[in-house]
Amino acid sequence: MNGTPSLRQRIYEMLMESQYWPPEQMLAYQRSQLAQLLRHAKATVPFYKSRLDVVFKKNGEIDWGRWHEIPIVTRADLRDRREQMLTTALPPGHGPTKTFHSSGSSGVPVSVEVTQIATLARFAALDRQYYIQRIDPRKTSARPIHVNEKGEFFKEEFYYRNSQQDKAGSSDEAREIVINRNLPGRRKLELLKTLGVSYLFDNPNNAELLARANLEFGEGVRLETIFCTGQELTADQKDLFRESFGARGNIIYSSKEGGLMGFECGDGPNFHVNSELVLLEIATPEGGPCELGQIGRVIVTPFYSTALPLIRYDQGDTAKLLPQCGCEINLPLLGQIEGRQDQFMYFPDGPVAITCLSPQLVRDSLNALAVQFAQVAPLGLEVRYIPANSEKILDTASVTDYLHRIVHPKIDIAFKPMDQIPLNAGGKQQRFVCEFAR
Repeated sequence: MNGTPSLRQRIYEMLMESQYWPPEQMLAYQRSQLAQLLRHAKATVPFYKSRLDVVFKKNGEIDWGRWHEIPIVTRADLRDRREQMLTTALPPGHGPTKTFHSSGSSGVPVSVEVTQIATLARFAALDRQYYIQRIDPRKTSARPIHVNEKGEFFKEEFYYRNSQQDKAGSSDEAREIVINRNLPGRRKLELLKTLGVSYLFDNPNNAELLARANLEFGEGVRLETIFCTGQELTADQKDLFRESFGARGNIIYSSKEGGLMGFECGDGPNFHVNSELVLLEIATPEGGPCELGQIGRVIVTPFYSTALPLIRYDQGDTAKLLPQCGCEINLPLLGQIEGRQDQFMYFPDGPVAITCLSPQLVRDSLNALAVQFAQVAPLGLEVRYIPANSEKILDTASVTDYLHRIVHPKIDIAFKPMDQIPLNAGGKQQRFVCEFAR
């Protein structure tokens, strides 16, 4: 048997040590990672050929004092210039790669190319998070979905998937249950109970509906932790999860572009930054550094994004850096993270969280740059979109059929081309909004 630790295991062991490094040691490590990324991007990525000149001295060394002069990359850059942002040659050992799509809080669709080493590093960071938060990897977890890996509608009630292969710190195989999201709430609760699920991974709004159903039906389902991604988790939702399931609510701060950027501190509600994987800046509107406690833009540079480097990428969130907390971990502390908050839609037969809906599928059918779904009446949905080509024939029939299956079978659907998707009070575009008075 090969006794050599896996790469994921080696990264995990480093993370368990590096979280206690003094700030100067972490800074030196980050700069070593950034230097490799900068030189790789300048040499192999057309987008960065001259964009990084500001930090390179004539002798090839890097002037870290001018880091904040590197122009910030926007989602529009990633959407419109993606081909120029792809590397022509991956570093040894970083491949293969996989493409992921994201709509994000801005409503601007983007696609990122993720390397295998970035995926392993993300799993290792999750392993550290679970260890800190006392998550038992041997217990069963559940993840509701509505389509399978091929993009086909999920027809089974559930199936098992082993998501803990090569688990760092454990040789046990945990069971992950994939549940059909389209099942009635009562049936999903029955499955959670009979299959012995301890941990649920879901969007906060979907988990909220399930928690309310648990209270209403009296199913008595108990869970230990509900892990939420995709949007903010409110204090009211955390209270509801504890009341309904006896579970703590836990948010995972991640994105397709930035990877796993942070995790909740075990001693409080704020987030430690995964500084070994990403340089996370809190920047002013002009791109300079914010003071401690000052709210600013979240700007990220993932170290392993070598297939499609994102150097000073605007994540689309706001947050603030906080003084170190009382725990022993030395990683920077983030607070007041604000990003996307999708709304519920309210139909005559009850509320629906449609976070499982795929904006990418709708955008492709409408040949749209961006899309928003607005409920304008109890059974009225307006699909707002920015046309990419006004002369192309739109496939509204397939979109209508899809929305009837995902949103509501009796909803009336109107398509509305727009020059710009409306912004909310926080200046962000939301994918789903409810605009009629209830």
